[in-house]
Parts: sequence; C-alpha cells; structure tokens
Amino acid sequence: EIWVSDEVGNSDFCTTYIIPQDNLGNCPDTGGGSAMIAGDVLTETGQVVGQVIMDINQMSGSMSNTMSNNNAGYYAFSNLPINNTYCVTPEKDINPLNGVSTYDLVLISQHIIGTSPLTSPYQLIAADVNNSGSVSTFDLVQLRQLILFVISDFPSNKSWRFVDSDFVFPVPTNPWSTVFPENICVTPLMVDELDTDFVGIKIGDINGTANPN
Repeated sequence: EIWVSDEVGNSDFCTTYIIPQDNLGNCPDTGGGSAMIAGDVLTETGQVVGQVIMDINQMSGSMSNTMSNNNAGYYAFSNLPINNTYCVTPEKDINPLNGVSTYDLVLISQHIIGTSPLTSPYQLIAADVNNSGSVSTFDLVQLRQLILFVISDFPSNKSWRFVDSDFVFPVPTNPWSTVFPENICVTPLMVDELDTDFVGIKIGDINGTANPN
C-alpha cells in the first residue's frame, strides 16, 4: 500500500505491486535460472480489462498454467525455467451483452453504407460479430438477435478478443489483411519479460461503452 497524507492529516492509499529484480547480477545462480512473464490487459482507450483468464504453455514441454488477472488488469507468471519458449493466451467469454446497444447497430450500419466508416482496427474487429473477417449485414443480424434475446451468445465468436499490444496493423482499415496475433510467444525466455501486454476488444461494442472490469 502506498499512502499519501496532507498537512492536516487527511490520507488515502492505493494498492500496487513490487517486482524485485537482480538487474546488476548480484544474486548467485543456483540452478538453471528462472524468469517472469508479466503484463497488462487494457482496452484501446487504456481501460483496465479484468476477469481475463490467462493461459501459458511451454511449447517445448508439457508445462501449462492458468490464472485470472487482477482488477488492475495485471497478470504475472513467475519462476519459469529459462531457455524455453512460452506462449501466453488470454480469454474472456462472459456477458456478451456488456456494452452492446442499438447505437452499435447504427454505427455498424453507417460503416456498411459508407456514411461514417470505422477507421480503428479494434472497432472493426468488434464489429465483425460473426467472425467472418469482414463487416457486413450478417453482423447486424446477429447483433440484433443478441439484443432481442433471440440468441444468448455469439455463435461463431467470443465475447472478448485480445491482440498483442505491440502489433501494428499493416492496413488499419482492414485488420484481416494479415493474421493478427491473439497470443504472445517469448522465444526463448532468458530474462524477465514484464511488458507482455494485450489490447482487449469487446465484440459488438463499437462505441466503447462496455464495463471492461
């Protein structure tokens, strides 16, 4: 807990985390060595995405582990044996109606007819409700069915999608022009990787009104 107080005694605190690191190499190596993979899960606008199931797999072995990130969007896998390749994959498939409204239908319609095209690759991925690799009237139909409770989930998609935050879309107006990475692989892990971050995308929520936490 980090506390701040003023001159008259008012005080408040926030909770954060500390990661000890041997940056100067003073700690003796007592074995093969280990390192950490950690990062944050945020929306395109920087909002924390919580309740994300983080899965890690060692590609050259049978080791796997799963954890849920915390309410600050942070996750960490520690004590991972070095010299191995690890892949981290996030997943969140709950509450598909979160942030979805008829206004999102309007925004998708305006994009389709060309009056107000979506330019953010993350918005376009959110608008691709049926996961077809494009935005069309079929996405409108499925989203309308969800709003009207005709369906209770996205038949061909998950409630949230996640993209490596370091990935640069070659064609931002066509995020499907190349396969975008929905996991991050460290090849091989040699030192702590503390910026293994993801951008969370709520499917169907075009105007960013979903509660990501």
